[in-house]
Amino acid sequence: MDTDLHRPILSFGEVLWDLLPDGPALGGAPLNFAARMQAFGHPTQIISRVGQDSLGQQALLGIQKLGLSTSCIQEDTHQPTGTVEIQLDAFGNADYHILQSVAYDDIILPNETELLVPRAKVLYFGSLVQRSLRARQTLKQIVAILPEDAMIVYDLNLRKDCYSRETIHASLEMAQWMKCNEEESRWVADTFELKANSLPERAVEILERWHLEGVVMTLGSKGALAVTCSGQIVYQPGFQVQALETIGAGDATTAAFVHHWLAKDPLPFCLRRGCALGSMVTTQHGATQSISMNELNQWIRTAPLQVMDPTLEPWCKNP
Repeated sequence: MDTDLHRPILSFGEVLWDLLPDGPALGGAPLNFAARMQAFGHPTQIISRVGQDSLGQQALLGIQKLGLSTSCIQEDTHQPTGTVEIQLDAFGNADYHILQSVAYDDIILPNETELLVPRAKVLYFGSLVQRSLRARQTLKQIVAILPEDAMIVYDLNLRKDCYSRETIHASLEMAQWMKCNEEESRWVADTFELKANSLPERAVEILERWHLEGVVMTLGSKGALAVTCSGQIVYQPGFQVQALETIGAGDATTAAFVHHWLAKDPLPFCLRRGCALGSMVTTQHGATQSISMNELNQWIRTAPLQVMDPTLEPWCKNP
């Protein structure tokens, strides 16, 4: 097997255009995650599909500009490139209307991609791409041939009319780590009749129910919570920022967390770095604006005031 440094990180799922009020922006959670991991120095491949149309060609060019290879991105002669209409409220929070029957619904596993999978260090995937049977089948093919030590990260990213109870359960069965926001954790608790009352208890119950290695729960302006199968529970308060938009913030949090977890950094450090990068992203327009590690370090050193959830303070372990 390759040395760990050269093993690829695979991000599976949608590449799409966010149709924002001030113009289109290239996005999709798997692409946002992949761009961050590539920027952190990991060899990263995004496995997706775009249409043979103008938006598809622009997407391929945009992906290359992010420093990513397009060798695992298929081109579809029948379905268009994915788009999503996004409306932002006064606080920068996004409301999504996602086009159905698009290219990424038909992702397959060609030979060149299949050769990468047994060497993978990380597989990242979400819920949206699994709205189609073909993409779900392809994901299962990928998981079946991953190496035993690969880190499998499932980001819920629930989008209206693009997920089901069965898909979420199957995804949690495949995953080792789950990332969600507070509202999504509530959906999981209600849907699967979990008993926990507090957020830490809920995260632990999710972890134990699906035998996960860890759960990362983002809490908006209040920060994030992480639990692991070793019994660790850590809360990181939020950073007080003037948010322009929230698109891509959660994906940035996940990427920074995974990067530091792979480096075997302590859990509080991983979570703090994830929260910091996510907060930085909300102060910019666009989900994939470049933020270097040096910029992140400087931002943390001069970090703004933190926003503490008093109910979670007992688990606050700032590094």
